[in-house]
Amino acid sequence: MMNNVTYISGWNPKLCIQLDDYRADFNRYLFKGLPSTVALQQGGQFNEADRKQIIYQLKSQFDEKIEEGGSLASHKTIFVQTAQYLKWCDEHNTPAFTQRSLEGYMSYMDTKVMLGQYKGNSYKKTRSVMVTLFTKYLELPTSYFDRIVIRDGSDCEPFEAYSRSDLNQLLPFLRSLFKQTYQQFIQNPEKHINSSFKTKTMTFQWQGQQYPLAIGITKMMCAATYLLSYYTYANTSDLFKLKQPNNASTKAGEVWYTMPAFKRRAFKTIQLEMGGHELEIPKYALDFFDKLLAASKCIYDGENATLLQTVISKKPQPLTSKVLETFLSIWVEKHFTLTDQTNRRLRPVISRFRETGAQLTAYHQGDLVNDLMLNNTPKTRKKHYSEGSKIANNGMMQDTMSIREAQIRNKIDVKEAQKKLGIEVLVIDAEYKVNLTNLSRTPNGGSCKAPFGEKSEKYSRKARLHGLLKEGERLACADLLACFGCPDQVIVQSVSDIWCLLSFKTCVEESLYLHLDASHYRKNFQKIINFIDTNICPSINKKILKQAEEKLNDEGLHPAWDDSAYLLNLLPKPPQKVK
Repeated sequence: MMNNVTYISGWNPKLCIQLDDYRADFNRYLFKGLPSTVALQQGGQFNEADRKQIIYQLKSQFDEKIEEGGSLASHKTIFVQTAQYLKWCDEHNTPAFTQRSLEGYMSYMDTKVMLGQYKGNSYKKTRSVMVTLFTKYLELPTSYFDRIVIRDGSDCEPFEAYSRSDLNQLLPFLRSLFKQTYQQFIQNPEKHINSSFKTKTMTFQWQGQQYPLAIGITKMMCAATYLLSYYTYANTSDLFKLKQPNNASTKAGEVWYTMPAFKRRAFKTIQLEMGGHELEIPKYALDFFDKLLAASKCIYDGENATLLQTVISKKPQPLTSKVLETFLSIWVEKHFTLTDQTNRRLRPVISRFRETGAQLTAYHQGDLVNDLMLNNTPKTRKKHYSEGSKIANNGMMQDTMSIREAQIRNKIDVKEAQKKLGIEVLVIDAEYKVNLTNLSRTPNGGSCKAPFGEKSEKYSRKARLHGLLKEGERLACADLLACFGCPDQVIVQSVSDIWCLLSFKTCVEESLYLHLDASHYRKNFQKIINFIDTNICPSINKKILKQAEEKLNDEGLHPAWDDSAYLLNLLPKPPQKVK
């Protein structure tokens, strides 16, 4: 139909390629400033850019490589990056597709990285796209890149955590948006599923104002995605791959949601669990998850249905990063002004929620538990999730300097210096104050539903006697050998947790050689081995148990249990005889 239309403006429909839901219009490349398709079709006055021949060559290359099976998504990326490069050339009156303009553009991008305005990883991707564009599509010499900066994989910035002030703005907004849209959706799902994208079928009340909502299902699921990332600390790709969970019950009244997701970067299968026994999620989030699951099943509950999905053109579609970005840029930032304490634009970002979780866990339970919860190696943790919040970091540094100065001037200890300065609550305590249920994963592969219960009192009393705790602070129960048989112990059915549990059990069994004899070994550990074999292993999902056993055989013991000698430190010390 389009080919039968002739535009007086000279706009040529043959210079367009449809890349899924994105139209790559090469007509725009022919004019300075890259005017929009609509403006070109309407016959506006634009200056030609004198690059017609090379643009036609580029369009021909796109056609050829797509016909050979090239990825539409990759071609979209190349088209968008080329557009940004051409805009820079036009702004600086520099001929495009020359070595000089390429070096100037990449130098400009490198400067933005050094100023903190552009991610080093994004620079790497831009350089990679430009290499493909110049050398493979336009067949220009590789020597064009001889003087262009290369940034390696170690040259990247960790994500910045949200401050407590940031979370106090973002979380109420996201929770309210999800709650209100869910209530309207669940009353009449068909009405919202079958409505056009322009029809306003929902409303959202926020801070005294009412906002009519079109495509309300998408807004509901976008809010749910960010909340889920906050509750689970999962990264973007894993969230999008989550399938609607299978219910697997080990005891009557105990429902465990097991949601496998393949993590390609680490070449391993990770498990994300949500349910009554996944203690990384606060209790109030369980109601959220039940509602999210109900909404997801109303949209589509067929085989392999994803948990996070929406409706586009009356058809269910998995949620994507593009949908999230459109939700933020087209709706949230248009109607709501969210800024942090330094007046920077504040928006929900999955990686920043993950970094926030990393900081919270590391503060309260240390790096080992943090790596367990995020399914990361220490190297990945250090590289991507070690930044914290810049605002909080500055506040902590100011506290430290002020207290240290008062100590030196007045020759007093830390507590007295804090009191003298009138600092009632340190920034670090305020930032990492736990408003969630207690994070309680334990190094022996289990979890504890009451880490600050009665059994933690004896640890807290001892610590106070030695001046290691401030008044009002508590230590979590740390008796790892007493966990087995304790009514507060919980076993989470995930490959990583069961691998850790089996590693602990193997470590215990291998500690026999450290004992005086078999009787000495049985006295210390036989009850634990029997409890694991009799009460825990038979209740574990057979598939998960098999995967954990394979992981143990392939990768060896968990790093926390690679030395049996460590177990002897856990045994209670005999009372010393009075001489």
